[in-house]
Amino acid sequence: MGYECDKCKILIVEDELLVRKALRYIIEQESDEFEIIGEVTNGEEALEFLEQSLPHMMICDIMMPRMNGLELLRAVNLKYPEVSTIILSGYQDFEYVKSAFKYGVFDYILKPELESDYLLRALRLLGRKKGVIHAKDHGGSGGEEACPEQGDACTTYYLIAIQPGKILQGATNKQELTIGHMEEMIKEAFGRFYLDSFILKKSQVYIYTIGCFYPEMFDGKLRTMTGQGTAYLRNIEMIISPPYEKGVSLEAEVQKLSELFSYRFFDSRKDYLDLRETGILQLPALDQKTVCDLVRQQKAGTAGAVLVEYLSSLRGMAVSEMAVKKLMESTLYNTIFELNENEFCPPQLEERKLSFLTAIGTTDSLEGLIGAIAAIYQEIGQITEEARGSGLYLRITEYLYRHYSEPVTLKTLAADFNMNYSYLSSYFSSHMGQGINEFLNSVRVEKAKELLAASELSLSEIAQEIGYTDQSYFGKVFKKQTGYSPHTYRNRAKRQGEKL
Repeated sequence: MGYECDKCKILIVEDELLVRKALRYIIEQESDEFEIIGEVTNGEEALEFLEQSLPHMMICDIMMPRMNGLELLRAVNLKYPEVSTIILSGYQDFEYVKSAFKYGVFDYILKPELESDYLLRALRLLGRKKGVIHAKDHGGSGGEEACPEQGDACTTYYLIAIQPGKILQGATNKQELTIGHMEEMIKEAFGRFYLDSFILKKSQVYIYTIGCFYPEMFDGKLRTMTGQGTAYLRNIEMIISPPYEKGVSLEAEVQKLSELFSYRFFDSRKDYLDLRETGILQLPALDQKTVCDLVRQQKAGTAGAVLVEYLSSLRGMAVSEMAVKKLMESTLYNTIFELNENEFCPPQLEERKLSFLTAIGTTDSLEGLIGAIAAIYQEIGQITEEARGSGLYLRITEYLYRHYSEPVTLKTLAADFNMNYSYLSSYFSSHMGQGINEFLNSVRVEKAKELLAASELSLSEIAQEIGYTDQSYFGKVFKKQTGYSPHTYRNRAKRQGEKL
């Protein structure tokens, strides 16, 4: 099916009669370059029409009964790819509009802001691109909005994201006023190229979509806006996205932008971040294993220095504050986990873990995070060094004196001290000159001596009292330690009137 007309053929697909009439009036009354060859009210009718007559382009509503604009675009893209489309939508249809771009939509016009000059400009751009009509002077205002004959001026999109700065946090009225001023400046600066706005409520990020113009036009309009907004930029954090081509998922890009308001965390010298210059960067890799190994080797200070060097390398980078803090938290968790698995984790370190995480999470600048990490790993070094010295074995002996009457085992003791049980055994033996079980038996025997000399408890009751469930075993241990059986010891102690 070919084209046999010197005019650009248009099919209108719109369920609202008044909108169809408005479109027909604008196109037929103000331009002799176009011919409306049909009007239909939904996607099914449009497909039936296309089987009989093929237009150069469609003007299509995004929300229609029976078959909506997205379903129609999908079908046309597969069967009639030579037909180009300009879509119409309301403010609330932005999610549908983003989905429509992957089907090769040429432009996007908001119904509430439908203007004859913008509609005709878009139609002429598309007509010239398809080679159906030729460029000529239509009495436009000229200047930076005049469009060259070649190229597609409607293929580039930008996102402008703004968020109230720290100064205005908690001040709802001031926040709304400032956001309102910024939005008015954006609309005034970008005019009809301002497409849509919405808010990410969870993060209180305001997103503005700008499109349908050449990149060089964006720079001038951005300068206009920032020049007018100097007084507000100090209280507003703003991000300018890189240019996006049609087909890009703007929804995914919005999420990336919302995570980058922490840029001020890394570089407070600028009032806004222009990703056209820097791009969105990935967080550099960190060798967490080296950090964990250094701590285990009693070099926590060196491990902290490695992390400080890594954090220092992030100055001025467009990376996420949340991602960096989560990386530091993950490294801390892994450090403590490695101590638990491969050597030991002193109780104080477990007790301090929450405060360490709080210190990381509450920092409000890169310098603050660097200071917190350096202090944390210095403290980790002090705790582990003390634990490896006399402090730990003294605490273990104190624990055994307090809990001798309980069913203490090497395994339960290691669990209570967050230590590997095999390391605990060798550590205790090296410092005390005897094993834990031997030491525990000596503590129990000393207590048994006191009870044998000063009480009328039976041997079975005494065995239970000091932590033995088997009286026979208690007797063997007691005799090995003292040279007497418990019965003999009691008789001798009572004759002498004191513990032997």
